[in-house]
Amino acid sequence: MWDGDEVRERVRMMAAADPECRGFGARRHQWVLAPPVSEAVVARFEQEHGFEFPASYRSFVTTVGSGGAGPAYGLYEFGSKRWGDWQGDLGKDWADLLAVPFPHTARFEPSDERSVCAEHAPGEEDFSPCWFTGSLVIAEIGCGSFYRLVVTGQGRGQVWTDDLGCGHALSPGPDFRDWYTQWLAQGR
Repeated sequence: MWDGDEVRERVRMMAAADPECRGFGARRHQWVLAPPVSEAVVARFEQEHGFEFPASYRSFVTTVGSGGAGPAYGLYEFGSKRWGDWQGDLGKDWADLLAVPFPHTARFEPSDERSVCAEHAPGEEDFSPCWFTGSLVIAEIGCGSFYRLVVTGQGRGQVWTDDLGCGHALSPGPDFRDWYTQWLAQGR
């Protein structure tokens, strides 16, 4: 699914064009991809939590890089403390909620008139884990905004923009592969 050598070469070219890391987010990721993780590590995580990662993401972290250079401030490294810490909206058992389908199929803005789940009355949810089940924060955009990968549910494989922390919406985006290759093509 991914040509790891091709991706790494493109990232090297981007780094050469920005040696002082002035591009957005480059100071954090430094144009470096973390080493890939093994299939066994990913499979163990999936088995422990009852879901499977979308093929495009799974292939990326096992053949290209487990995190690092990428859109915005870069990809959180698979399995790292930072990766786990940023799943905070889901609470301490965040990984077990990845098997619960992502509840959205279209742009979502909190509403006092409708709720996302049967457990909450409209307006009571306030950043409830029910908003984010079946999704994983994979990158920070900044100012309280993130990119989320949908891992279960109808939008499986899509990267959504999570601007809820800024008082905006949770918006659907492209498949992980398209999202990452668009960043590579833009060269920043």
